[in-house]
Amino acid sequence: MELQDTIWRLLESLAEQKRMLTEAQTELDPKVHGDLISAINQCEQLTNTQQNVLNRIRRRYE
Repeated sequence: MELQDTIWRLLESLAEQKRMLTEAQTELDPKVHGDLISAINQCEQLTNTQQNVLNRIRRRYE
């Protein structure tokens, strides 16, 4: 497997994780599940950071 393939697979996995987090959040009631929504938001921020790191390294190897 080439480096670009590995990076692409990781980015796809993170994109799927982000979709799941967004979907889970839309199903929650903010008044009842505020703590969980906050945790999901933090996970989304971490996922965005991971995607940014991988995109930077992808550009480096293009």
